[in-house]
Amino acid sequence: MTPSRLGWGLLLITAGVMLLLNQSGHLDWDYWLDLLEWWPLILIAIGLEKIFSKTKLKFISYLAPLTLVAAMVWVAVDVGPDRWSRSFTERYNWKTELDKSVEKIDAVIDHGRRDLTVSRSGINLASVKFDRATRKPDIDFKKSDGIAELKISSTGERRSPIIISGRGYYRDWRASFTDEVPLQLKCTGYESDVDLNLEMIPVEMLTVDNDDGNIYMKIGSRTALVKVHAGGDNADVRIRLPEGCGVKIEGSEYESYLKALELVESEGGFVSEGFGEADTKVSFYFEKGLQHLSITYY
Repeated sequence: MTPSRLGWGLLLITAGVMLLLNQSGHLDWDYWLDLLEWWPLILIAIGLEKIFSKTKLKFISYLAPLTLVAAMVWVAVDVGPDRWSRSFTERYNWKTELDKSVEKIDAVIDHGRRDLTVSRSGINLASVKFDRATRKPDIDFKKSDGIAELKISSTGERRSPIIISGRGYYRDWRASFTDEVPLQLKCTGYESDVDLNLEMIPVEMLTVDNDDGNIYMKIGSRTALVKVHAGGDNADVRIRLPEGCGVKIEGSEYESYLKALELVESEGGFVSEGFGEADTKVSFYFEKGLQHLSITYY
């Protein structure tokens, strides 16, 4: 028996078994989309067969189809049947309704290389949507002692392709938060566009880290004091603040630019005139290595 005949036979048998599992409800149909992620194994298998099929190490060429079958089985075990029973909305969107007992939201979004947009939600405590070309991350949400903790991770063990039939255009990830509850938000990623429209959200603390990416944030006057930590190697950071707010910046890494904004040195950093009397104060800490930094007012 040739390795080619063995390979095609095993693959056809395995594919038939998976289709039977699909039909019986023991395997979600998203399995085939997850399997596409492993397509380079096909090239490896063909290469092994071509190299060793006519040599003394012919047995190695028989391992190639076995590797493909093993990958198909492993993905099937990982996907499982649970997506079969969930509705379209549950599979491709996430939201939680407003809860009067929640006094603060603590959200951590690890978006990896995916673009992220954050804006105000009019009806939900928090919600997330995902574009058709991305994958749904792990989402962990819990409430305790008046604090709602939300963690979204792109690097979790669960992998599920996102195919939403959303109308219009969305970035890869789109998160929304209510304007009725104070927010503490941390976003981490790389080589991505992060657009944070927080004008109407009472954000108290904001941390953004995006190496080689673009960070745009618009902060409003819903909170008396906002603390912002922004960084990322070669990151482009652009900030818009409400006219008349007080600005304080720790450190002196960007001294020449901060002086051009008419900020004055004070207590190991720079502050705007009348900082202490301003109704809204924004305190910044910028990490070293930013490619660009700009602060404007609206």
